[in-house]
Amino acid sequence: MHERISAVSNHLSKPVVALGGAGLIALAAIGIAWQASAVTPSGQYAAATFAPITAVGGASSDLSFQISGQTVSIPVVIGQKVSSGTTLVVLDQSALLAGRAGAVANLEAAQARLAALKAGTRPEQLAINQTTATQAEESLRDAVRSAYIGADDAIHNKADQFFTDPRTSSAAFSFTVSDKTLQNTVETGRVSLEPILSAWSAQVNSPAFATSDPLADAKLAQANLIQISAFLDTVASALARTPSSSAVPAATLQGYQTTINTVRLSISNSLSAITGSVTALQNAQGALVLAQVGPTAHDIAAAQAAVDAAQAALRGIDVSLRQSVLSAPIAGTITALNVHLGQTVTPGQIIISIESSGGSSDRALVVPASSIIRDGDQVFVLARSATGSPVKTIVSAGLVGDDGMTEIVSGLNEGDEVLTFGSAAK
Repeated sequence: MHERISAVSNHLSKPVVALGGAGLIALAAIGIAWQASAVTPSGQYAAATFAPITAVGGASSDLSFQISGQTVSIPVVIGQKVSSGTTLVVLDQSALLAGRAGAVANLEAAQARLAALKAGTRPEQLAINQTTATQAEESLRDAVRSAYIGADDAIHNKADQFFTDPRTSSAAFSFTVSDKTLQNTVETGRVSLEPILSAWSAQVNSPAFATSDPLADAKLAQANLIQISAFLDTVASALARTPSSSAVPAATLQGYQTTINTVRLSISNSLSAITGSVTALQNAQGALVLAQVGPTAHDIAAAQAAVDAAQAALRGIDVSLRQSVLSAPIAGTITALNVHLGQTVTPGQIIISIESSGGSSDRALVVPASSIIRDGDQVFVLARSATGSPVKTIVSAGLVGDDGMTEIVSGLNEGDEVLTFGSAAK
């Protein structure tokens, strides 16, 4: 005989009872109503606790899943006698197993990362970082040398063909330009470049250049290239304003302009190369410093948090895997089987009913039998939420004790409080 703790009534003219001071709850909304002459809420909560329980023979337990899924195995039939722990229904676990494999991989990766941080930087890694930084320094020096060679060619071999006495303070532009201010700018610009190129040559060809600060050398090279680029821009403008003549035909002037434009592009590329090499060196030096210092407490804490999150995800999947198998909580006889293979079931939907053959458990999670509510194909309790109000919570009930307590197989944890009906919980 089913233990129907809540009295279903069609007579709703009697007042609805307030539950646990949480305000008036329209009991009809959860499919249950109480008459004044029937069982009424005690207005008290009772905590789920572990305790011995002795089952009442003939009592019925309605079982349901805590998760949704499609049934793939039903190894029992109505009328079959089962022992406690017998598998009754199994849901499809393929998606859960695939998710578990990914969760395990994520956990292992997070654990490896944490272990590496705690161990600190290996000597081999330090050597790699040092080598990378040294190579980046040499690459930057090479970029500065190449920039000087390109600048020397651009001025002394290409631009100087348009000047008389180009390496002296009397350098003069060889062509007549209508814009005299522009022509003067070109000439003074050429004069100012000679000491710059001379000093730069001495620097890059000095033995000390191999051990000097490459970042400082790069900064000077960038400044030199910017000034040279500006000078070449004025030369290009001057050539564009030089009229063709029998001495300098238009085709010749066009060739000169092409030459200047080519070296302008070369200088621009040199600037880009130095900038890229500077960035590479700064990154390599930063990585070396971090490797030498080792992980910070924040790094280790973040890695530990990642491990904790991965473990929690794995535990959640394992819980769902356990919940995908419905087992008999008591020994008894199958009296109802409300599911077929391939059917999709929902949480709380009553799947199987078992009539207890009696029995006991030395340690079971129990609540007052009066807290168990059966509404259609669902079994649930009203558990106290964090805000203190009752919340519908799907459960699976097991042994029905002779002391007014009922075993909760799933859905509650020790200490969870449930609203009781009938007599107040003792």
